[in-house]
Amino acid sequence: TRGAEVSRSVPHILDEAKRLADSGSREITLLGQNVNAFHGEGPDGASWSLARLIAEIATIPGIERIRYTTSHPGDMQDDLLEAHRDIPKLMPYLHLPVQSGSNKILKAMNRKHTAESYLET
Repeated sequence: TRGAEVSRSVPHILDEAKRLADSGSREITLLGQNVNAFHGEGPDGASWSLARLIAEIATIPGIERIRYTTSHPGDMQDDLLEAHRDIPKLMPYLHLPVQSGSNKILKAMNRKHTAESYLET
């Protein structure tokens, strides 16, 4: 069983992204068990969404591509969909966890959704 979701602070992530860009990295991949549920504390003390973090990373000189993985369809917010539309550096890639298309298997895995409800989401 997993514990509570924890997000790193925005300044910490931005500092790391800037250091990586300064050392020649051109692509940033944001990684988490459920990265689109990100809620890191920003420098303003407010909780930032993944979309807001991505928008800020996109302003870092030298960064050409941004990706994130793994996301969950139940946590996909409009601002993240808009980021895919509006931020050219955000790659047109979406990794969604599909564990099975069989309701029998999903039930045996103790999942609370069906294949049909996953597709509706």
